[in-house]
Amino acid sequence: SKISPMSGTGVSTRTVSADPGLLSHEELLARNTGRRRRTLEELIAKEKLNRLFSTQERASALLKKTKKKVRWFIDHAQIKISYDDVMMAVTIFVLFGDDLRILFCPPSADSGFAFFVSLSFILFALEMLLQFWSKSDFSKGVFNVKGYAFSFFFWLDMLAVLSMVPDVPWLASALGIQGGVLDSLGTKAGKAGKIGAKSSRVIRMARLVRLVKLYKVTSQRSRDKQKSNDLKKLVESGHFSHDEIQEYLEKSSAQKQSKVGAELSDIITRRVIVVVLLMLCIVPLLTYSSPIDDEKDATLFLHDINIEAGLDCNFLGRSVDNFRSFMDQLGGDGSLEQPFLVALDVSPPRCEESVPINFTNEDIIAGIRDEALRTISTNPVTVDGLDYSVAATFNLTPYMEQQSTAGIYLMVFVIFMLITLSSQFTGDAQRLVLAPIENMMAIVNMVAEDPLEDFDFKSMPRTGDYETHVVQLAIEKITALLRIGFGVAGAEIISSNMAVEGGGSACLNPMIPGKRVYALFGFCDILSFDLYTEKLEDEIMTFVNSVARIVHGEVSRWGGTCNKNLGNAFLMVWRIGDENTLAEYRGIGRRGSERSTGRRNSERSTVSEDGAAEPTRPTKRGAIDLRRIPGLDILSDKALVGFLKVIIEVNRDVQLLAYRDDERLSTGGDNDFLLRMGFGLHAGWAIEGAVGSLQKVDATYLSPHVNMAARMEAATRQFGVSILITRNFFKLLSGEAQKHCRKIDVVTVKGSNVPMPIYTYDTFQNQVFLQPRAPKYSDLSLQEVLTRQAEDYDASTWMSDPDLIQLRCLATPQFLKTFEKGLNNYLGGHWEEARTILEKVDQMMALNDIGGDGPSRAILKYMEANNWVC
Repeated sequence: SKISPMSGTGVSTRTVSADPGLLSHEELLARNTGRRRRTLEELIAKEKLNRLFSTQERASALLKKTKKKVRWFIDHAQIKISYDDVMMAVTIFVLFGDDLRILFCPPSADSGFAFFVSLSFILFALEMLLQFWSKSDFSKGVFNVKGYAFSFFFWLDMLAVLSMVPDVPWLASALGIQGGVLDSLGTKAGKAGKIGAKSSRVIRMARLVRLVKLYKVTSQRSRDKQKSNDLKKLVESGHFSHDEIQEYLEKSSAQKQSKVGAELSDIITRRVIVVVLLMLCIVPLLTYSSPIDDEKDATLFLHDINIEAGLDCNFLGRSVDNFRSFMDQLGGDGSLEQPFLVALDVSPPRCEESVPINFTNEDIIAGIRDEALRTISTNPVTVDGLDYSVAATFNLTPYMEQQSTAGIYLMVFVIFMLITLSSQFTGDAQRLVLAPIENMMAIVNMVAEDPLEDFDFKSMPRTGDYETHVVQLAIEKITALLRIGFGVAGAEIISSNMAVEGGGSACLNPMIPGKRVYALFGFCDILSFDLYTEKLEDEIMTFVNSVARIVHGEVSRWGGTCNKNLGNAFLMVWRIGDENTLAEYRGIGRRGSERSTGRRNSERSTVSEDGAAEPTRPTKRGAIDLRRIPGLDILSDKALVGFLKVIIEVNRDVQLLAYRDDERLSTGGDNDFLLRMGFGLHAGWAIEGAVGSLQKVDATYLSPHVNMAARMEAATRQFGVSILITRNFFKLLSGEAQKHCRKIDVVTVKGSNVPMPIYTYDTFQNQVFLQPRAPKYSDLSLQEVLTRQAEDYDASTWMSDPDLIQLRCLATPQFLKTFEKGLNNYLGGHWEEARTILEKVDQMMALNDIGGDGPSRAILKYMEANNWVC
């Protein structure tokens, strides 16, 4: 009598695991005495300590900490100065040095400033020449130069260098140019002179371009330093190892700014610079300056009085006193340390004995810069043979200081505006355009580098509901569809066609050459599929996808991938590696020692690359001994467990169990529908590549070993079992897994006359399998628990996994021993004894799904067809 199959409702459950890694936080803290507990205790102690500290104690602790850092800095700190730091300092000196010289330095320091200005000019010119040579591409001719030469920034750098020429004394003297910005005030007066002075300052503003370039470098360095500090904290907290951080930094440094990003950034910077320079050039022209020059008018007035006074010394003396008083008022309120009028020469000389008219303050003039002295002279007028003229010398030091102060304010304002506009423009461009594009490129590069990796694109930064975000989502979906559609066999196709850097082709070429790989091949098939197609009609897709969900999920969890979905069948692959990767395990073919019982093969045989014995023939490749590959026994065990888990899930999945009560699938009104599948496993090589044309291409595996897996699956119907395993695959299993497999026959397959043992794992499917559930206090979901079980697999799973034990419950030691005895008699030619024993074995398995033992019945049927004679 059969055990009734379970229904789709009222399913019992069981706890999957009591692993310590799945305990709650409280249990984990109570049990774990390692580093995690110490860390939690330290955090708790630190929190309590902070509460106990008073404000004064905290201040004292902060002071001690600061002293400790200062002592360390004095004893150990090393100051590193880079080229960018030097050029930044030189640029700041050129921008502010002249104004600071006037405000804070005595005239004796002017020669030192002149030396540093000359040095800065040489450094700027040298840097410009080096960039012209190293960052320019002249391969296509002088008129088609790419890079720095004759670019926008080249001409700006040229303007910045030329703006320094008047400030370099020896160069300005050689070229006949008046040095210094304020020298033009010496003899020029009025609005034109003031505008000229302002224009000369505008030319100096061109040097700000250098500050923009250096600001970019400094900002990037600051971001790199911040990133380094953040990564250092991750290493200290134990989240990542030093090697992982180093690998991340190497990948980050290899990433380049996107071309559109660089182009957009340059365009924005150019526009900002042009706008600022135009503003500086236009503002002085539009600024209103009073046309009255008080100094000049007063001097001309004194000149007229000089002529009118003649020899009247008293009148001339009073006029000179009034002139000097007026000049003192122009110079300030009398609180100035130095007088405004420092020299006066009234010609012709007279009245000096009675009234002092002419004077020269030599002491004050000696302490004033030449550029701060302004002399206004009138044209001589001859009256009665005497030349009448006036020459007044003024001290412009207060005005120069005010002008320098205003110049600093203007410079700071322009720098602020320049940086603000640049950061705003580039920030918006980075947020809306550049970041999404760089994310897209990162996605494409990641998929091209490792098409099989299941990347978490959700962790990448988003840009809101913009078109770029939509495109990024589309790329993520396309790459995911490519990975799903092509699978492991199509990894090379995806990688070669998605590589856009480092030699990637712009043309689509899915027809790449195939390569030899080694893998474990599994083939599974839905039995009686024609009946399901006929009865379910439109619902057949839902039915097939329900089965595929289980097959794909379990195989993937246990280390495999799905290569082909054929409707009723699936080709699953556990990839070992390509031929080059496994070259170290290549060896010389060995003579086979296997011989079929009852037959003798006179041909010598070797172990082929798949490990199976075959007739000797010349081979171009040496054999790969898969048994020497470390960890392959674990992978082989997982492949077998993955298929066994599929069998179990097919018999307890709620959605599939519902079909047992479907009247469309019943026979004669009885609800006896049971979904059954066949499985075949084999190990060997195959050619991995693309099959098809540019109209339709499939990535798959082609070889006799793939066909062998399919033949094993087809033979499950003949032997009445759920799964068949070839000798190649069986030899790769661990010892514990081999103990749970049963050798059921030695057969020859189509295309070969070499006998091959085949094995099975006994399954009893017509029983109730409990629904799994996660541990009660676990933070993990059920799927995460099952995945962790697969990752932590070891050989003890065969003796501890409740599902595997329940599935094989009918394969008792007595049954296995009896079957082995009957099989040995059959292979040894003692068919009468084999008949008796195998008939007994068949009765021992009466509770099985087919009411007996399938392999025993297959052998009995074969012996009966041969009249029980070997």
